[in-house]
Amino acid sequence: MTTHITSSLPEAQIALSDPLSNDQVLSAIDQAGILIRPAQAADALAISQIRVAAWQAAYTPFMPEDFLKALDPTAHIESLQAKLAAPSRNYYLAIADQQKQSLGFYALGTPRFASKEHTVELWALNVAPRAWRSGLGFELMQDAITKATHFAYQRILLWCISENHAARGLYERCGFKNTGEIRSTSTLTGQPLHEVCYELQLN
Repeated sequence: MTTHITSSLPEAQIALSDPLSNDQVLSAIDQAGILIRPAQAADALAISQIRVAAWQAAYTPFMPEDFLKALDPTAHIESLQAKLAAPSRNYYLAIADQQKQSLGFYALGTPRFASKEHTVELWALNVAPRAWRSGLGFELMQDAITKATHFAYQRILLWCISENHAARGLYERCGFKNTGEIRSTSTLTGQPLHEVCYELQLN
């Protein structure tokens, strides 16, 4: 199944861009011809390249510079290809294309931490820096919500860097609520990273 973008609100990429007005975003999307579709194994490198570019551009205030510079888009490609070759309700990834160029993706999967039944986690939502402030992040989120509903989940949760206010603004505009849960870990970067949890109840 593919989704053609028809309208949107601002895109925050899990990033730091200022939002556009609704009219500006709608115009940008109408001109873009962007298609959101299920990712395939052949998309693995493009997905990894988007993730690395987005992290390096957006996470400078939150993560060590040496960690971000060391990110390698070719790392773990075989593992990602294998996962993409066998999508399911417990692991699903969609990618956004424009004229055969990949611009963003999201990933849904089994929650990494203890959670309520019938819950899916938004593991990732990344947009290539060249597509920031285009409305794509919002559209990817809407597609993720639609897909989670299709998979018969009752709740989506996600974890967000606590100081990433642009990303938090996107989630709140999409109807997510702050649960008040927080966690801190240094496992990923070697320095403390503080995150907050958001959730969305599905109909």
